[in-house]
Formats: sequence, C-alpha cells, structure tokens
Amino acid sequence: MSVKISDDLLSFFRDFVGDRLDDLIYCYSKPLPEAFRVNTLKVRKEVCLELLKDEGLDVVPVPFTVDGFYAKPEGVLSVSLWHMLGYVYVQGPVSMLITDLLEIEPGCRVLDLCAAPGSKATHIAQKQAGKGVLVANDVSRTRLKALASNMQRCGVVNGIITLADGRRFGYRHREFFDRVLVDAPCSSLGIGMKDWTVLKYWNPKTSIRLARLQTNLLFSGYSALKKGGILVYSTCTFHPYENEMVVSSLVEKHGDAEVVQLGLQNIEFDNGLEEWNQLRFSSEMKKTARIFPYQSGAEGFYVAKIRKRG
Repeated sequence: MSVKISDDLLSFFRDFVGDRLDDLIYCYSKPLPEAFRVNTLKVRKEVCLELLKDEGLDVVPVPFTVDGFYAKPEGVLSVSLWHMLGYVYVQGPVSMLITDLLEIEPGCRVLDLCAAPGSKATHIAQKQAGKGVLVANDVSRTRLKALASNMQRCGVVNGIITLADGRRFGYRHREFFDRVLVDAPCSSLGIGMKDWTVLKYWNPKTSIRLARLQTNLLFSGYSALKKGGILVYSTCTFHPYENEMVVSSLVEKHGDAEVVQLGLQNIEFDNGLEEWNQLRFSSEMKKTARIFPYQSGAEGFYVAKIRKRG
C-alpha cells in the first residue's frame, strides 16, 4: 500500500528521523496489532485468559506493560462477547503503558483531564480497584457519550464524568488530585496507520496551533495536582512543538515541577530533546521519551512524567 504523506511532513520526517524514515513509513502501511487488557473490576485475570484460550485465541503478554496482552487471530476480540461484557478492553499497548506510569494506588484521587473515549480512564479505574475517586473530564459532549458508555461497560463505580473546558478545570480545583493525566489532543502522527488523513494534510501550522492548546491544558492539569503528586503528559505524536516545547514551558515557569526519569523497560525509545531547529528546551527534557512505531511495534507516543515538589 502507498501511504500518502504531505510534502511538509515528509520534509519534517527526513530531518527528524533520518535514516529511519523507511522504517516509519513501513509501520504506517501496516495495521496496529490487536492488544487488550483484562478488566479486573469484573473478572480475575487468570479466569478471563482461560476463557479466551477456550475460544481459540492465542494470548501473549505485552513485554513493556503491566496489564497488556496481544491476541491472535486479530479482529476477533473487539466483536466478542467478552468485550461486550466488559471483561476485556481492546487498547493499544503503548496507551496502556502511559497509565502504568501514573503509579496509581487504590484510594488515589485521579483526574483524567481529556478522558474521552475512556481507554485510559477505565484503566485508571481498574488500578484504583473501586477505591478513591476518578474524575473523567472532556470538553466534547459527543465524545462524552462514548466515555460514559465505556465506563459503564467496564463497571467503574468510583468515577465522576464532567463536561468542562480542560484549560480552566484545574484552576477551579487547585491541588486537589494525587494523580493527573493530560493525554492531550494532538496531530496524531503516532497513529497515522489508523487514519492516513492526518499524514496527508499535516503542516507545521497544525502543530503550532495544537501546542497552544496543549500548553494551556498542561498548566491547568498541573494546577490541579497536589504537592507530592504525579502528572503524566502524553501525546500520540512526534513534533517537538507539541511535546518538549510544551513540557519545557511548564518546567521553566514552575520551579516546583520536577521531571521524573521514566524507567521504561523492554521497549526501545528515544530520549527527549534538549534542542531542535534552533529551539532550546530545559535540560530536564532528556528524561522524557519519544516512542516511535518501529520501536514499539505498535503506536507512537511522547510521554513526560512530572512530580510537584513539596
């Protein structure tokens, strides 16, 4: 298959990934592997895996996540009875890794600032084991319907769904949450294999426009974080405008913001950049990570983990 990529994006990729460009384009031409997690709010992991094996599914653990599995043959699980019952949640493996990094414990107060359609929100609730509070927020009433449906299907009983502008939400609930996830809207270059449209029409103005939104969301989420709490910022894209530039602006503005080493295992990644294209970022950005599809075998993501000192 021939992947349609805009001239602007091709130019950016040639500069950014260099001799790995062919690997990246090859990943765009392939569908994502089917991965899932067992929803332990409804069923014990061992019981569910046995049910899936009885259905003829070959299940293999994802090496870099706590809860993830690959399923073959692909395309079966998403239309299965176990999916409809909420026993399993079909989700990208790197997406699951993002939630792992929040270090959630039962009893935590957690804010998912951009929660719809609910993949990470339901994963957070699973780690809370019904204890504590999950506030799942989104600005889109349409997307909120999908979020509510997924939380209900997965048996989330400690979740509150809110419809609010995430850019302001944090300032109304200052230092209230133990954990905050800002999985920001982005240009989606890390999941271009799901929709080539994002590759065909990307230009630098796309990332510049989104960076303003992402920065406002991150600052808002950080305001809602308690002292000693952990915030994870993530995007499924690669451009430094949407990643290092956003996180660096928070670190430079807030002296109590400490970037935490991620400690990723069993997955290749690139360290975040300290400079790019005549832009200089905080030296703390080297503790962040950019994961390309040819490294994960699945989606591409950027992730930063931040602790509020005190």
